[in-house]
Amino acid sequence: MLRLLKFLTYVSFIAFFVENTAKILGVAQNNKDFFLYFLLGRSNDRSLHFLSSQNGYEFSKNSLSLSVIDNSQKEERKFDWQSLRLAKVEENFFLTYKSTSPKTPQLFGAISKDLVHWEKTGEVDHITEIGTIVPHYKYRGQHIMYYGEKEISLAHSGFLYQWNTFAEPVLSPRKKFFDSHGLEFGNTFVLDDRILLLYYVKNTTEKHVKYSVGAAFFDINDPTECIERSDTPFWEFPDEYQYKDIRPLGSVLNEHELLFYWIVNEAEILVTSCLAPNRNLPIKQKSFSAILKKSEKNPIIAPNPENPWESRATFNSAAVYEDGKVHFIYRALGDKDLSVLGYATSSDGITIDERLQEPIYIPREPFETPGQNVFKTFADHFASGGGYGGVEDPRITKVDDTLYMTYVAFDGANPPRVALTSIEVSDFLNRRWDKWKSPKLISAPGMVNKNAVIFPEKINGKYVVFHRIYPNILVDYVDDLDFDNYLQGHYFIPPRKNYWDSKKIGAGAPPIKTDDGWLFVYQSVGYQEPHKYKIGAMLLDLHKPTKVLHRTSTPIIEPVEAYENEGFKSGVVYPCGAVAMNNKLHIYYGGADTVVCAASTDLDHFLHEMKHDRQPRLKRITNIKFN
Repeated sequence: MLRLLKFLTYVSFIAFFVENTAKILGVAQNNKDFFLYFLLGRSNDRSLHFLSSQNGYEFSKNSLSLSVIDNSQKEERKFDWQSLRLAKVEENFFLTYKSTSPKTPQLFGAISKDLVHWEKTGEVDHITEIGTIVPHYKYRGQHIMYYGEKEISLAHSGFLYQWNTFAEPVLSPRKKFFDSHGLEFGNTFVLDDRILLLYYVKNTTEKHVKYSVGAAFFDINDPTECIERSDTPFWEFPDEYQYKDIRPLGSVLNEHELLFYWIVNEAEILVTSCLAPNRNLPIKQKSFSAILKKSEKNPIIAPNPENPWESRATFNSAAVYEDGKVHFIYRALGDKDLSVLGYATSSDGITIDERLQEPIYIPREPFETPGQNVFKTFADHFASGGGYGGVEDPRITKVDDTLYMTYVAFDGANPPRVALTSIEVSDFLNRRWDKWKSPKLISAPGMVNKNAVIFPEKINGKYVVFHRIYPNILVDYVDDLDFDNYLQGHYFIPPRKNYWDSKKIGAGAPPIKTDDGWLFVYQSVGYQEPHKYKIGAMLLDLHKPTKVLHRTSTPIIEPVEAYENEGFKSGVVYPCGAVAMNNKLHIYYGGADTVVCAASTDLDHFLHEMKHDRQPRLKRITNIKFN
């Protein structure tokens, strides 16, 4: 339900190196002020300091020294502290920490009115694990503390000096979930009318601990009742950190943003930032596949046994909205296994109103004909015996008064290449199929190049073409669409490590221009399920389409229906067309390399959800000083 970074606006890393004499204890906050606590000195002669920040990223250059006294008015000098947590309690601040001494595995407390002068309250009764109280909150007149390092439990106190624990834990590890290992308490915040509890999951591998983060909501009227819990990690460290020593320093809430702090190898501090959940952005996973509704009429185009040229498969359809209709140009395979293109129309984008009995585009050149023969008519092809190859997977884009169609040309022997043809809009609407321009190859020989799409207008004076050479989407800027030179791949958009689209990606439908950016539908295969094709979407910058503004963290279409698994290739959803009509987004895709399917949603709603599913970005700080 909750995938990696599921409701994250973004994730940023801030790194700086800690001086040898400084020991980082943790982070805390007071309203909009954030503090990084650290110790200076060695062994039994240390001093406690903090650096302050207004945004959680940029910390002050000068630190402030703190004083801590015990009940006998002796000043703390040893500071064998770790796992520091801080919470505001009415007019006071309550700080909890653990001792580093293995002989005293106890949670301790301290109280302050100004964050500078602290008085130790002593041991927190019956609690030996990390914990802190819920800030600005009481339940039946009692302060509430969540704590734990294997499972999360709850304690209560009226005066912060004497604590009583509840008998049963409120969160425990779950088998077959990401949090099947020990749970370490992280922090709590009151959001709206619920308590957000964050916890760390410790997975030990090869003598190192790999952390991930879980989240749960508790009822503000009953802090023992968990009302919602993430089923997959809220956050987990990338694989490149698996051999490093990492421990959490705590978390803070910066308005609507959660910041998680970590220390790596006792030298580098990282910060993970994400959008805090609320009623409009809950813990539960945002499932883009639930936003798009697959048509009840799927498949909308299926093989016709009565037509020998499309008797076996009709799939991977291009689509263009023109003259009040959606025009489909779909790939078809028949009795001779020759790939040709058929035509159908729909006035509502789903129901097929008309479907022609003959193909509208056939292989015409040696580079797209099995045996590299040239035929003038479809009957000549059939007389030759057909064969594996032909014209495949069309995409069509309207540029001014011309429709440009890219497709895969395959002669059955050499690597498939991108081909281009065009036709005037008036000829297309009047079905003058003999007006298709002679095709030409626009990708270089000797390499597999597919999935080419053309943007419908110039950007900064250039036409933009996306195409695919494994595993990336390549981007070309060209002066015109004559293609006197082959596609080069000036830029690229890569797969994403650890995501559903981690292995390879390819362009799907030609991009649709919106006020928020170019809406671009693409297909992908991930290492997690390498036998399945899935569909995602990106929002690209209107003026710089190589810049990905937003990218869906989960697939928008997955192969789960029978018509997406029963056919030539099980587990395939493959987009070649998409249109926006009457503020409705229709995406057309091939199912199981056999049929044409459709999925639809409200365009504005889809764009809104994409914009609130932002992707990771990085930031580094190098000028912090501990003194």
